[in-house]
Amino acid sequence: MTQNATRHPNLTSLRRWTAGSCLMVGALLASCGGQSSGTNTTGGGQTNPGNGTTASLAMAGAYRGSVTYIGNPYTSDFVSFLTPEGAWYGLYFLKTSSESVYPDIYTGTVTATSTSSATISPLKASQYGKTVTTGSATVSGSSVLSYRIDLSGINLANSQPPSFSPTAIDTLTGIGGNWVGDLKDSQSLADTGLTLGFSDAGSLTSGSSYATCTLDLQLTPQSTTANPYYAASLKISGDATLCGRVSRNGGNTVSMSGIGFIHAPSAGTKRLELILTDTSGSGLSFRGDQ
Repeated sequence: MTQNATRHPNLTSLRRWTAGSCLMVGALLASCGGQSSGTNTTGGGQTNPGNGTTASLAMAGAYRGSVTYIGNPYTSDFVSFLTPEGAWYGLYFLKTSSESVYPDIYTGTVTATSTSSATISPLKASQYGKTVTTGSATVSGSSVLSYRIDLSGINLANSQPPSFSPTAIDTLTGIGGNWVGDLKDSQSLADTGLTLGFSDAGSLTSGSSYATCTLDLQLTPQSTTANPYYAASLKISGDATLCGRVSRNGGNTVSMSGIGFIHAPSAGTKRLELILTDTSGSGLSFRGDQ
């Protein structure tokens, strides 16, 4: 497994600042690293919905990595984001010459077991042409720079069990403007070359439909000093005979929630990653550049 994510100089200082600040600012939500081993059951730990306070993890924010499989000409791209509250999102892209390849969407809630390890159970996988798969994952070697995650009960499109070791990347603010890319829905719907336009406040200004479905999308900035991101809410509507997402879920409207974050995959390029799922874990993604 090889990693090609590039570290930005200011990320290290920001996350080290966060680690030190957690000792002084009890209200800071970002996870903190650099503690001694063992489980911290007192204040200052990472709080996960429904799980109480657990040991701190230093992996809040965005990470990216790639994998080249031996004997396989394809490469892959993997990005993930962990919110301060413990919600974890992942996108796995198998890169081929075919536009029919959809990314896998992974979602779950992290429960820390030490200052550098965690579990995710249940972990849901939304994969093209399949019903939602439920499995689990173990996280090891977590730090402000990198971590390793091994998924269980879920296989990639090439039948290999997922295992990734991404490294940290900076996230950016500035959602306003047009983003050109591909929207792909795990329920066999896609719109390649789609332009999504947003106001500075995160309201959708253009690109309000895909594959005969209508989008009502709102991105809300989240004020985390080191790792900015956007909370995303989406309503999909349309004619049930034409909009596949509506017809497969019943009713006239489908609601989803998730996140969006911006990073710079190369000099001069800003990239928006959107990950949204319904309550079952079935979802869609958008990757667009500006």
